[in-house]
Amino acid sequence: MPSLYSLQIQNDEFHKKLGGGLPAGTIGLLKGDHGSGKSVICQRMVYGLINNDVSVSYISTQLTTTDFIKQMVSLGYNVIRGIIASKLKFFPVYPLISENKERSDYSKKLISSKHIFESEVVFIDSFSSLVRFDIDEKSSIDLMGFFKRIAATGKVIILTALEDELDKRTMNEVESAASLLIETSTKKFGADLKNLMAVKKYNFALGSYAKQTAFRVEPKIGLVVEIAAVA
Repeated sequence: MPSLYSLQIQNDEFHKKLGGGLPAGTIGLLKGDHGSGKSVICQRMVYGLINNDVSVSYISTQLTTTDFIKQMVSLGYNVIRGIIASKLKFFPVYPLISENKERSDYSKKLISSKHIFESEVVFIDSFSSLVRFDIDEKSSIDLMGFFKRIAATGKVIILTALEDELDKRTMNEVESAASLLIETSTKKFGADLKNLMAVKKYNFALGSYAKQTAFRVEPKIGLVVEIAAVA
């Protein structure tokens, strides 16, 4: 396995904001409020990875397979060929479980779902939504230990979380296990509202990276890094 999984695509400098790509062995956590850009960052990463011949698994608690494909195509990230070639494996949790029904035992199901972790990079979006009803301090330690064993083989795991969906002890356990911690938010720039990605921790970075990156999302173009300086 490579020491760095490239995110590079043509006419896009996003990979440079993360030191060129995702280092092997990374456990990443993206946390932020609804609408702050966690999912679109993951989707941009997915597109870059499969275009660099990296195998990806993506668990979604919000999208069906059809909705995911439509969402990616609307961003200009056509992943149909990658799915057909099994380079991208998509695992929808919705609509198997509705919002008004508690999701139980998903932390244990993750550990037993070895086929998901056969890919080189695994995304769980949203991790907090998936496990919030059954995770506690002990199970979070077990699950993070499992993720660490997977990452130790040179693979990468990227999680997204809403902070208020997990109790403080569980969130602290996840954050301490993460070697890459990104906080997403929205911020007003003049008359415009932009998304902001702040890298709070990046233990295994192999190149220089941006601590703060402003970005917007454009139809058919996807994630666009703002050139203007972040104040």
